[in-house]
Amino acid sequence: KESAYGNARTMFAQYRASKEKEEKTMEASTVALKAAEAKAKQQLAEAQKQKQRVQVIPQRKVYWFEKFAWFITSDNYLVVAGKDAQQNEQLVKRYLRPGDAYLHAEVHGAATCILRAKRRRRKDGRTQVIPLSDQALREAGSFTICRSSAWSSKMVTSAYWVESHQVSKTAPTGEYLTVGSFMIRGRKNFLPASSLEMGLGVLFRLGDDASIARHANDRRDFALLEQEQMMAQEDEMQQKDESLPEPDDIDSESNEEGEDDPVEPHLDEEVVETLEKEAGEELSEKMEPTNMVDDANNEASPSKNSKAISFQTNAPPPKSGKKKEKELSRGKRAKNRRAKKKYSDQDEEDRRLAMMALHGGESSKNGKKKGSKIIAKDSEMQQKAEQAAKQLLVRDSKKIAENLDQSVKETLAACVTVKVTKGSEGVRWNKFDAEVLELLLEMDSLEEQRSAANRLLELTKSTRVDNFSASLAGIIRTIKKHGVQSLSNITQGDGKQRKTKAEKKAEKEAWQEILAEDGIVDNDGDDDLAGAVDDSAELAQLTGKPTSGDIVLNAIPVCAPYHVLSQYKYRVKLTPGSVKRGKASKQCVEMFTRNEEGKKNSVDEGTKRDKELIKLVSENEWVQAMIGDVRISSAGASKVVKKQKGKGGKSKK
Repeated sequence: KESAYGNARTMFAQYRASKEKEEKTMEASTVALKAAEAKAKQQLAEAQKQKQRVQVIPQRKVYWFEKFAWFITSDNYLVVAGKDAQQNEQLVKRYLRPGDAYLHAEVHGAATCILRAKRRRRKDGRTQVIPLSDQALREAGSFTICRSSAWSSKMVTSAYWVESHQVSKTAPTGEYLTVGSFMIRGRKNFLPASSLEMGLGVLFRLGDDASIARHANDRRDFALLEQEQMMAQEDEMQQKDESLPEPDDIDSESNEEGEDDPVEPHLDEEVVETLEKEAGEELSEKMEPTNMVDDANNEASPSKNSKAISFQTNAPPPKSGKKKEKELSRGKRAKNRRAKKKYSDQDEEDRRLAMMALHGGESSKNGKKKGSKIIAKDSEMQQKAEQAAKQLLVRDSKKIAENLDQSVKETLAACVTVKVTKGSEGVRWNKFDAEVLELLLEMDSLEEQRSAANRLLELTKSTRVDNFSASLAGIIRTIKKHGVQSLSNITQGDGKQRKTKAEKKAEKEAWQEILAEDGIVDNDGDDDLAGAVDDSAELAQLTGKPTSGDIVLNAIPVCAPYHVLSQYKYRVKLTPGSVKRGKASKQCVEMFTRNEEGKKNSVDEGTKRDKELIKLVSENEWVQAMIGDVRISSAGASKVVKKQKGKGGKSKK
């Protein structure tokens, strides 16, 4: 224990130390406040400067193929590949069209790849598929291999392609297919092995027709030009063939010129057959020259030519029959031989009666054709036999309906009543088969008949009935099996009818308006490209080498085989490596946008505009386009890597 003086000395020392600390704290706080105020003022000034530079950029249109892995070949074909199993399923079910090529590889992780074929519209309005080029198939096969596990394992292999109809979702018996898997039937066309070289490039969307026309030949397809020339020549040949008069037309002209000649009498079939047998050799020898009759010969001797041609039309030449047989496929020829052998015992009358029974007694609608045989009129005995056969084979539904009760008949008539003309209606009893109406007559009671007819009338009002006979027969079977009360237990349904085209269109437009209010736009169908038959119109808006005179809207990153990007202004070569997608995409963007030393003054306005558009592309778009596990092997890549390492070292310090 110290004395009172010692305690006082200690207390005064502590007081002086606390006073000094208070003074130092006040000085430090004032300095800190001044520094904070200065920093805040500096930040406000910088924010005001940046505010002046901010530009409102409209959101660009996203193409339908950008959600997949995609690229454009050097001859302007679109190649689309799935990124996962769901996208593989969607590609095949929605975007694989007839004429397209399905590409795959026998490597784990290989994606579904589709090479979209080009099409052209014919003069008759139909679209024609243009064959795929070999170069496009090779580039698509290289893309398929690089998007598989062969990239990370650095394995050089080959892909294969098949046509669209060879791809199926039906598995063999006892097996099943998972999501994104498909069955390939038929021959696989293997492509040559390709090197593992990919590239990241930049495509620019052009904004006006003049810019699009300026870059029309950037991705020119020379094979397509040759095919189009050949197709144009074929069309010209077809038009010439159509413009030339046919032999049958010449026959009709010669008959018109020989109107003054005596009319030939109608011959019986037997007489015609005997004439054909007697003059068979002469007709076969003279057929070829007489078919190609000139107009001059017709004018010189119209009567002779008309008679000769009328005899020749009875029996077609054997040469033309052989040509037709050659045109038929092997299976059809065998089928025709079997049919001839099966029905060899039938004559013409039996065959006609059988066809009449099959068609329900309807008269043939074909009418007279050019070059048909001269057939004599049927005799009275033949006509009577034909009428008797008609009565046996063909029964009139209207006559059987007259035997029904009046109420049942009126109900059935209401089912098949249609408007014939304005203000007049007609009952089409031929909608019912005679056998079905007889079944209705054979029902036990009148109540059952009325119930069946009323049920059919309810069906016609609630839904669309395509086959009245089948519907009535089904109702009769139900009543016979379960009774009249079973009809009341049948659910009437919701009463909905099939939607018309106008209703479907209105519903689609209403749905698009709802999506537009939420900011969602259906980009699968572009209004500007409504008449397009393929992807050429969309692909023409994209170019890889813009000029200073072009109107460019935005930039789109694309990852493709490196030799495809040989004409692109901004491209980077990628090979298998260990750099991840995020880091690699940042390095590529820095390479695109950096200014080379000593060339700052020589940069033109077009390049400045391109680099500004590249900077506006979001980081997510670059990462989605980039392939994983890469090594950047383009010129200047080492400088960018060193620069990034230097930044990382400074931040750690």
